[in-house]
Amino acid sequence: MNSRARTLSAALLAASLVATPVSGGSGAAHAAGLTVPVQCEIGAETVLAWDDVAYELRGTCGVVRVTADDATVTMPAATKLVVEGSANAVTAKSLYDLQVLGPDTTVTTPSITTLAVSGAGSSVVVAGLVERAELRSTGSSLTADTVNVLRLRGTGSVTARKAYRTRLTGSDNVVRLRRSDRLVLTGDRNAVVVERGRTTVRDRGEGNVLDLRPRR
Repeated sequence: MNSRARTLSAALLAASLVATPVSGGSGAAHAAGLTVPVQCEIGAETVLAWDDVAYELRGTCGVVRVTADDATVTMPAATKLVVEGSANAVTAKSLYDLQVLGPDTTVTTPSITTLAVSGAGSSVVVAGLVERAELRSTGSSLTADTVNVLRLRGTGSVTARKAYRTRLTGSDNVVRLRRSDRLVLTGDRNAVVVERGRTTVRDRGEGNVLDLRPRR
């Protein structure tokens, strides 16, 4: 049995002590109201596949993959977190790489090195720094303190204290920043507010609304 299988087996054994899971039509395990403790293992991928479950991850996490729907995940820092399922809520410590592929998901974390959001209606809340962020979907949002490199390729919204370099290639985005060093727009009908400071702007789109307020 490999390390991944051992991790999942341990989680299922612990879960069986709390409640008996009910198998869905697809063969996946469903256990509404169940809390499952999962021990991460260095070098192993941890897969969370049960729907409607509260997961509590412990240990040192490498790659964590959430394929479940409607799950609640509390976890430590991880090298990589991939959320594939829908309507999940994840609270994590600092993440190196976060990929939100599923829709209607919320992730809260102190910091992220690399962020990619392609799940429609998903939101990411970061208390501190995001080194590089890319929003590719419809109706997604990012709230952060600081973003070094920000790119919006879909239609979404961003609120941050500062974004050093911002590029909008998508359309109909709403961006509110306290400060921004550089802003490039090639998409259309975007609305951008920069509350303070001096911003270098290049606007090649159509119908963009820019509110660049003077230094205060």
